[in-house]
Amino acid sequence: MNIKEIENNSNFKNNINKIPISNVEIVPNSNFYYYRQDEKAKARECFFAKIFIVIIYFVLIICIEQVYREDLFDESIDAQEDIRKDHNKNSAFYNFWKFISYFGVAAITFPIFAIILVFFPISSSFLTLQALIYSIYFTNLLKIIYRNGRPYWESEILDVVCNSGYGNPSGHSVTSTTYYLTLPHIVTNFDYFRKTTIGKILRIVIFILFCILGALVMISRIMLGAHSINQVIFGFTIGLGIYFILIYILSYHTYDPNVFINFITSASVIIVYMIFHFVLLILLIIIYFALDDDENLKNKTNRNIFNGERCKIKKDYLMLKHDGFFQALAITSIIGAHLGIILLVCFLKKYNYVINGYITEFNKSSVKRWLIRLPILIFSGIFLILNFTIPGSSSLSIIFIFKSALSFFLTTLGIYFVGIFISIHCNLANESIQKIQ
Repeated sequence: MNIKEIENNSNFKNNINKIPISNVEIVPNSNFYYYRQDEKAKARECFFAKIFIVIIYFVLIICIEQVYREDLFDESIDAQEDIRKDHNKNSAFYNFWKFISYFGVAAITFPIFAIILVFFPISSSFLTLQALIYSIYFTNLLKIIYRNGRPYWESEILDVVCNSGYGNPSGHSVTSTTYYLTLPHIVTNFDYFRKTTIGKILRIVIFILFCILGALVMISRIMLGAHSINQVIFGFTIGLGIYFILIYILSYHTYDPNVFINFITSASVIIVYMIFHFVLLILLIIIYFALDDDENLKNKTNRNIFNGERCKIKKDYLMLKHDGFFQALAITSIIGAHLGIILLVCFLKKYNYVINGYITEFNKSSVKRWLIRLPILIFSGIFLILNFTIPGSSSLSIIFIFKSALSFFLTTLGIYFVGIFISIHCNLANESIQKIQ
């Protein structure tokens, strides 16, 4: 019997499919083995090359920012004061830019994440969460380090907005760049947008529309006097770097569902991820306690701006470095989400579910199941209520732990573990998810 006859033999095919992978021996001198090893080596080299490029990029933008900071800051105030003289602060002009500016705040960005969570695979929502939280974290970490003021803190004429955290870099610019450049890759990650002519055109149109939205948000911050041009440029460049990492290095949205679930729950990735995020958390705490507020800005904002006349008096946790620390603690939500996925897989294994790509695509189901599943996912994130119920008059330690860090951690842990597990276990998710009989 020759090779072709053996391969066409039905008994041979049935038996070969039953052989465990662990029993298959790879012949070291086979061409296929060397081909696979060569491909892995090239992929590894490409990965480290991208990491090197990103490091150089961030070093450059941080160094260059110091060159244009002061000049652009002063020029911004002059231009913003001229605009303010021509428009009343309650005019249609300023109301338009205030409306646009809302697309860079949590009230808009978090609901968008919730929509991605409900309608898209776990890999897509996890990437969306990273885009949002990394933007918030690195923005506020740098704000605490630089401790630069905002244009309207230096001008008595500029009185349109009342933001009490430091101004450099612009958080709206970082978030709108990272978030609104990442979203088009996620919402168009379907064969229709890749394989059909109309789909390809729509993909470009959607990307351009998101780019325009992000650009408008950045412009709004300058128009409102909330940020100077240098702060917006710096925020844009940081957001661009984070976007590059998420889409062209991590690229979770492009992972095969089976590959993603195996990757994100592998021991090495768990260790690296947990260490990385705990280092970020510790770094934030060290910088927060090591650096004091700028006394000049602190006195100026207390006396002239947040005094109840020009702007409302703010709670301590919303002022200067406290505000940055409070917001940056949202990094715990990434830890919670990752731990939630790990626990989800562990419990599904315990209850004898087949762990495959259908788990990550739990969102694919009938409309009826989706309608029942929606309140379950919402309720599983109930711990977010801590963020709204802990009084702002509490001690800073209580606010930072329970109103921010623990609130975000438990919310994402609940959603990715409890909410999705209940949806699957109660047969409200992807109909293809099965138990081992």
